[in-house]
Amino acid sequence: MRYITAQPSLTKTSAYGRAEISYTQGGEPSYEAGYAQGGPIVDDTFGARASIWYRRDGGWIDRVDPTAADPQSAVVDHNANYGETLLVRLAGIWKASDQWTVTPSIFYQNREEHDISNYWPIYSNPGSDQYVNGDPTAHSVPDKFYLPALKIEGDFDAFRVISNTSYFHRKETTGYDGTLYNLGFYQSQPTPPALPVFALPFLPGVQFPLLDASGIHLPASVANYRSPATVDNIQQNITEEVRLLSSDPTAKFIWTTGVFFSSDRQTYLEQIHDPMLNDLTMAVEGVPYTDIFTDENGDPVPYVAPFSADSYFLNIHARDQQLAWFGEGTYSITDTLKATVGLRYSRTEYSFNTLTGGPQLFQAPAANSGDKKENSFTPKVNLSYQMDPNNLFYATYAKGFRPGGANNPVPQAACAADFQSFGITASPATYNSDTVDSYEIGAKNNFANRVRIASSIYYIQWHNIQQTVVPPICQISFIANLGQAVAKGADIQAEIAVTAAFTAEFSAGYTEARYTQDSRFSPAQPNPIVASGDAISGQSSEGGFGKPAPPYTLSAGVEYKFTAFDHESFVRADDEYQARGKWLPPGQDPNALQFDPANFTLPSTNFLSVRAGMHFGELSVETFIDNLTDTHALTDYNFTIDYGAGNNRLMRDYTFRPRTFGVTFIYRR
Repeated sequence: MRYITAQPSLTKTSAYGRAEISYTQGGEPSYEAGYAQGGPIVDDTFGARASIWYRRDGGWIDRVDPTAADPQSAVVDHNANYGETLLVRLAGIWKASDQWTVTPSIFYQNREEHDISNYWPIYSNPGSDQYVNGDPTAHSVPDKFYLPALKIEGDFDAFRVISNTSYFHRKETTGYDGTLYNLGFYQSQPTPPALPVFALPFLPGVQFPLLDASGIHLPASVANYRSPATVDNIQQNITEEVRLLSSDPTAKFIWTTGVFFSSDRQTYLEQIHDPMLNDLTMAVEGVPYTDIFTDENGDPVPYVAPFSADSYFLNIHARDQQLAWFGEGTYSITDTLKATVGLRYSRTEYSFNTLTGGPQLFQAPAANSGDKKENSFTPKVNLSYQMDPNNLFYATYAKGFRPGGANNPVPQAACAADFQSFGITASPATYNSDTVDSYEIGAKNNFANRVRIASSIYYIQWHNIQQTVVPPICQISFIANLGQAVAKGADIQAEIAVTAAFTAEFSAGYTEARYTQDSRFSPAQPNPIVASGDAISGQSSEGGFGKPAPPYTLSAGVEYKFTAFDHESFVRADDEYQARGKWLPPGQDPNALQFDPANFTLPSTNFLSVRAGMHFGELSVETFIDNLTDTHALTDYNFTIDYGAGNNRLMRDYTFRPRTFGVTFIYRR
C-alpha cells in the first residue's frame, strides 16, 4: 500500500476541512476535526501546505475488576477502549530554477489507544451491545512518530532525476496482559520435589486453579496481584533513493534506474513487571519465590538489575541495512504491444545483540548476538497488449525476496514441553530469507463507458517460508523457515453505470494459500510442524491468534444521485463479506504439532454500512450508519495459556464496533 499526501502547489490555492461526530450503541461518542490549506507564497517560486487533524474514537468496552466478588458490576473504567490521534504535516515546494525543484516536509503523528479492544465472553452480552473486558490491567498503546523528508527533482533534456531522503523516528509501547500469562504459567510450573506445584491447593481456602475458563481465582491476601507486561519499540530509520527516469513518456523505449539505501535501527524491550511475585508464592505455596525459581544447580534466580521488578525481560538492539540497485525498461514492440523488464539486486546485513533474564527463565541472565548477510536478485517481466483504447491485456512474472532476521529468545522453562515435541532444544536464533515466484495474467476492459472491469488470475510459489510457529502449550511464537507453499486465486472489480444517476461497484476474490509439503525440525518428530495442505495463517499476538485468508471475499456498493431542494444529493450502501475458512491452519490440524484443541475456525462475517449526503456549494453534509445490522460475529480470539488444561481456558474475543450513527461535514475550496 502506498500512502500519497496532497502536495503543495506553486500556482493554485486550495483548502480542505473535515469534521465528524458519531455515536456507538452501548458506547460513547466519537469525533474528529481537521483542516488543510496550501498554495503559492511567492508565485511560481515557493509554495507551502499545512494540515492538522485530531480524532477521538469513543470506547464501547467496559473494563472490570476480575477479582471482585461480582466482576460484572465492578467496573473500573467505562468505555475503556477509546483512542486519540493527533496528526500534523507541513510541506513546502521551492522552484530553485527551471530545472530543479525542492520539496521538504515533516509529518508528525501521536496516537494512543487507552485500552485493548478485546472482551471476555463470560461477562459480556454482545446481542445487547454489552461488552466487558476483565483483563486485570489496562493495556494502553502510546505510539508517536515523526518523519522529516526531502525530495529533490531535476528535469533535463534526456532524463529526470529524483532524490528522496527521509528519517523515520518512532516510539511505541505495546504489550500483553502479564497477569493472565503469569497465572497460567505459574499454576502448573513444576517446582523442586520438596515443594508442591502451584496447581495444588497447598493452603486452606486456596481455590484451584488460579485461572480457568470461569475467570481468576486468587487467595484473598493477593487478590490485588497484578503483573503488567510492556513491549517498548524504538525505530530509527534512514532511507535514501536516487532515481533516473527517461524524460519522454511517448518514446519507443522508456526507462528507470537508481540506487536505494536504508539503515534501520531498532531497540526492543519486553518486560513482565512482577513486583508481587513473592507475595503470590507466599500466599499459594507458603514459601518465598527464591525457593521455587531456581537454576539447574538449585540456586535461586533473583531479579536482575536494572530490571529489578521483572520476572522476565528481553532487551534487543538490532540493525538492518540494505543497499540495492534497480532498473526497469519498457519497449514498444508495436503501437499496441509493450514489453517491460525490471531487475533489482540488493545486499542486506542484519545484526543484533540481546540480553534476557528474570526468575521465569530458571537460569542466570543470558546474552546473545549474531549477524546475517544475504544478497538477492529479483527480476520482473511484463507483456501488455492494448487491443484498443478500451481493452488492455497483460501477463507478468516477478520474483520477490524477504530478508532473513533473528528471533526473540523464547524462555526455555515456558516452552520446554513444546521444544521436546518439536525435537529441538531451543527456538532457532535466526531465520533465512524466503522468496516467491509470482505469475499473473489479467485484463482491464471498458464497455461503452458503462461497465469497467479489471480482472486477474494469479499463481504464486512460496519457497523457504518465514512461518510463525505457535507452540500449543506456551503460546510464545517464533519464526522458522518451514517448507513450501502455493497461493493461487482470482479477483475481479467492476464499476457499472446502470443509469446516469445510479451506479454500482462490485469486487470478488478467491484465495487458496496452502502448504505443499510437510515440514519438520527433526526427522524424529512423529508429526510435522505444518502438514501438507495446511492453510497459511497470520502471526499470533495479543490482538488475536491470527487466521488464514478467507477463501472468498465479496464487496458491493450502490449509489444513487439525485436533486433535493435544489441541491445535489446521494444515498449509498456498502457491504463487505468474508467467507469462513475452508482449510485448517497448523494450529487446528490434528496432524500438525502446533495443534491446540482450543483453536476453532472463525465464522463468516458481513459488514453493512449506509450513507447519504447533500452538497451546499463548497460544503457537503453526510450522515451515515456503520454496521447497520449490528453484527457481532467474531473477527478473532485468543485464550490464556494453562499447561494441560485442554479447552478449560479463559477466552478473549474480538468483533466489529457496534452499530454507529454519525454525521460528516466536508469543506473543499
